[in-house]
Amino acid sequence: MKFSHSLKYNAVPEWQEHYLNYSQLKRLIYSLQAQDLHVVDEGGRVDTERLSAVKGSTKALQKFKDKLRSKNKKPGLGASDDGDGDVNVETLELDDFKSKKNGKLTEFDHRSSLSSDRTLFSPQDTFLCKLIDERAKIDDFYKKLEAQLYGRFNTLVADLLKLNGGGTGRRPSLASDQVTTRDENESFEIGSKANPRNPHRRGSALSRRNTLALEPEDEDDEEEYDEEYDDDHARENTALLNYSDFNVKSQKRAILRKNLIDLYVDLVQLKSFIELNRIGFLKIAKKFDKTLNCNVKHELIESGEFFRDTYVFQTQTFETLDAKINQVIASYESLTNGDLATCKEELRSYLRDFIVWERNTVWKDMLGLESHSNTFASVGRPDANGDIANLENNTHLEYKIWKLPKPVKLGPLTWTSVKIPELFFTLKALKLYIIIAATIILMAVPTFNDPVQHRCMALVACVAFLWASEALPLFVTALLVPLLVVLFKVLKTSEGGVMDASDASQWILAKMWSSTIMVLLAGFTLAAALSKYNVAKVLASYLLTVAGTKPRNVLLMVMGVCFFLSMWISNVAAPVLTYSLIQPVLKTLDFKAPFAKSLVLGVALAANVGGMASPIASPQNIIAMDYLKPYNVGWGQFFAIALPSSLFAMLTIWGLLVLTFKTDNVTLKKYTPIKEKFTLKQIYVIVVCLATIILWCVLSKMENVFGSSGQIAVIPLVLFFGTGLLSTQDINNFPWSIVILAMGGIALGGAVQSSGLLATIAGALQRRVMDFPLYAVLIIFGIVMLVVGTFVSHTVSAIIIIPLMQEVGDKLPGANSAPILVFGCTLLASCGMGLASSGFPNVTAISMTDEVGNRYLSVNTFITRGVPASFLAFLCVITLGFGIMNSMFKA
Repeated sequence: MKFSHSLKYNAVPEWQEHYLNYSQLKRLIYSLQAQDLHVVDEGGRVDTERLSAVKGSTKALQKFKDKLRSKNKKPGLGASDDGDGDVNVETLELDDFKSKKNGKLTEFDHRSSLSSDRTLFSPQDTFLCKLIDERAKIDDFYKKLEAQLYGRFNTLVADLLKLNGGGTGRRPSLASDQVTTRDENESFEIGSKANPRNPHRRGSALSRRNTLALEPEDEDDEEEYDEEYDDDHARENTALLNYSDFNVKSQKRAILRKNLIDLYVDLVQLKSFIELNRIGFLKIAKKFDKTLNCNVKHELIESGEFFRDTYVFQTQTFETLDAKINQVIASYESLTNGDLATCKEELRSYLRDFIVWERNTVWKDMLGLESHSNTFASVGRPDANGDIANLENNTHLEYKIWKLPKPVKLGPLTWTSVKIPELFFTLKALKLYIIIAATIILMAVPTFNDPVQHRCMALVACVAFLWASEALPLFVTALLVPLLVVLFKVLKTSEGGVMDASDASQWILAKMWSSTIMVLLAGFTLAAALSKYNVAKVLASYLLTVAGTKPRNVLLMVMGVCFFLSMWISNVAAPVLTYSLIQPVLKTLDFKAPFAKSLVLGVALAANVGGMASPIASPQNIIAMDYLKPYNVGWGQFFAIALPSSLFAMLTIWGLLVLTFKTDNVTLKKYTPIKEKFTLKQIYVIVVCLATIILWCVLSKMENVFGSSGQIAVIPLVLFFGTGLLSTQDINNFPWSIVILAMGGIALGGAVQSSGLLATIAGALQRRVMDFPLYAVLIIFGIVMLVVGTFVSHTVSAIIIIPLMQEVGDKLPGANSAPILVFGCTLLASCGMGLASSGFPNVTAISMTDEVGNRYLSVNTFITRGVPASFLAFLCVITLGFGIMNSMFKA
């Protein structure tokens, strides 16, 4: 777990602002790194003053240590005494980072070192000054907190002695009617707010609760009460208390027991406060050393020099706190008459319960308790964004209400107003109304002579409009396809008659699960294994190392890495992985920096063109392979055409980004590879992935063994999930919406083909384009594919257009027409990348932000670079790609 996450989960929420500000220090380090890199000014001249400051970091560290030691030896020079003989050196150390200017003492401004082009301080000086500020903050808070908790501790010890009859007159007394102490009242500032329903609420129970004052009662009443409730078995599972339960001594013991539990929890949290902050200093110093090539961690933190005379991190402080905790445990043991081990475990269980129920919802989310409580406590359902709204909003729909001119009576019922849910008046609802109306019109107006084809045209229009408008989620529309196919009666038997509902249902549902879907699942499996076991990330880091420090070379290599990853782990996951690899570079750049914009945009565009490079790179490629199978196009032929075309497209797009973004004024550090020795599991993953890909490539030679690519797809599924390398959670994390979308597309294609509509449309188009050369036909339909892919989904555009291209190609002269049209349009589906919404990579890129939430890219950036990039990729496919296809698929 990252330390930032550990800090988030383990920090006491009420003390949050008093912990080491780890995230701010990380930002400071990245700012200092950026400052460190810019030792060359805009005119190309070396800033010798800054360069010497950077190079003198080792001397500065030694100077800081010498000053620290001298102050420890000479506490009288400006040091403040806390009154107990301890010298406070915080003021001394901060004074060392003050500079004299114009005869006046001026406090060193941290911000000036970040914003100014020149500084007399090295990055190390700035960092150490900030660390001292954080140390002072932590120390001051700990002293106040310790004083409060130790005060509560002393009071409890006195109360325990009083209860056992061992107290003296000088000890604080535990009055039977009311107990309130100053320290207990102060503890409210430490703990969280009391929760009357929670037995582990914070604060001292003694300060919140008065002991019961018993009114004198008749002796007869007491005897009558005891006789009535004398049966222990009857009182075993009841909240009714016996008279003996109300005596003052038992109440004191219960209150003291509760106080000991509360104090134990607070003292243990105080101990974790010291531990977390000390680890934080080690981690942030290690990060600083790694980023700026210093040695602060070893020289100052690990050696203890930095913590010398800082109260909170002294060994004696820690040991005293530990002794107090052990004394609380011993007191709890004597109070409950239990053994030490049992008492320790009981107190630990109280601590765990407190962490789960009293702290913020982070722990509840991690443990799944928050979602479970929401599920059982309310009948709410997730909203459009997947969030569960409150109970009131889910059980009561919002209505639009219209008052009637006069009441309308119908038997015993009377209406004074018309109430219609507001969900019927949303923009999505309007889209649905228009689509339903258009479908009804198409059903009523004859568009084809054949009634089955006429109904199929209405079905295709309905589904296409739903996909284009996203009135329903894409996968929901895909799920509707088999239902609409049966209801619209668009399937024909082999004799040409209309298939009945029972046979149509079986046929269309069987059509949805095919070899294509198995290959899609195998692609997701390979991606999951390569990502989970860090294989892809390690290999990609070595590729980035080759780039060097020149910005244009780094950009090219980053795009090449994303391109390579898109081929094997899909162009959905590849951008996310690539962005994680280039985070160290992005963090040193301003979000407005041209190079930062070119990196983020380059990754998205490379992922798009990488989506055409292999058969499993994107869903449209997998769907297209099913249509290319009759023409004996296998993996080898696919690579021979798609790989050169996509590489050429990536290089032209890289040239576009280099020309449109000024990146030469950036100085970068050489990328460090992830040096990780491959384990046996990682080697196993690589072997299985390579073996699967090789089998797919040579399938045409082994078709009599496996039958189809879908059977080969079973191999990685079994070898990864069967061995436990991938778990049930991994398969649950597959993008099943894409799988369902592909299944819906296959079903729609089968229905259009069965009805004869596809052949009719293809025949009509063939008559119009038969006199055109094949190259012109590819350009015409390629433009249609490019436009549809830009504004809709790449996969959806392929689902609608590719079957049509196959039919048109079969009717054109030349045996190579169909495979060229299908292959060309498949590649062009991935070229639509002109908008921020054009495909998953673009959506990921537009969402990329820096450390403070500023977006690197805007919609205008996509239009000004994405549209030209789409056109360049289009040219690469219809020139180089067409040339290779024409020579490979000879007529």
